[in-house]
Amino acid sequence: MGFFDFCCPISGLSLRASPAVHIALLEATPGAWRPLSLPLAGRYDRGGSIDGFRLDFRTDLLVAGFVRCIKSGRVVASARDEYAAFSCAPSIARLLHLFERVNTMSKWGAMPFTLDGRQLRQILIHADVFTAIAPLTARPQPPTYEELEQQLVRSPLADQGREIFEEIIIADDVIRAAGASALTQLSCFDRWLNDNHKPWSPTAKTGQFCAPDDLRLARAAHHRLTRWPELQAVVDRVLLRLESECA
Repeated sequence: MGFFDFCCPISGLSLRASPAVHIALLEATPGAWRPLSLPLAGRYDRGGSIDGFRLDFRTDLLVAGFVRCIKSGRVVASARDEYAAFSCAPSIARLLHLFERVNTMSKWGAMPFTLDGRQLRQILIHADVFTAIAPLTARPQPPTYEELEQQLVRSPLADQGREIFEEIIIADDVIRAAGASALTQLSCFDRWLNDNHKPWSPTAKTGQFCAPDDLRLARAAHHRLTRWPELQAVVDRVLLRLESECA
């Protein structure tokens, strides 16, 4: 199988050789997607997903949550090999591969992958674009249990996502502080989408890109993103790197 590249749906930048943020999505109502997971930062693997991410509470809880949902019969997946691999030996790498396989193959035909009858997909966002919109800020003190519970309730996570991550409420101080920061970052990104009339969506431009393609896409992004100086600053840095690479 050859390389399979995505563009960031927010900026239009190629994700080839770029840091990327993975967020699982659930179709809450027809055509309306909500985040199912907390942002997971890594590097695009040129196969439709990310690698190089840090294992932490968000990966642990996402895997454990899917294990529970599978055991209770709430998950259906047409990607049989990937589903079987995760079910037999659960890991975040296998779960991301399941999301990748369904997300990629759905471009050529129906690929059911559901939780509670709701379709599951993913979104991959250029990590520098994501943090320009929603910086991750460490909290000096962990929130109280009650504060974190209310933050989770108010978050843009789908109901199933809140269920998966609700254990952060009773976790230790380090995890509660990190969980609160991740929820704040996700909520900040969600507000930016709403303010700019952009939906959560798994739809993205794909192809097999090389450096000249990336440069063309970055130049187009520079002209298209004039309304958002914070995003243009990211694109300008990418342009400098690509112009040097293509020289």
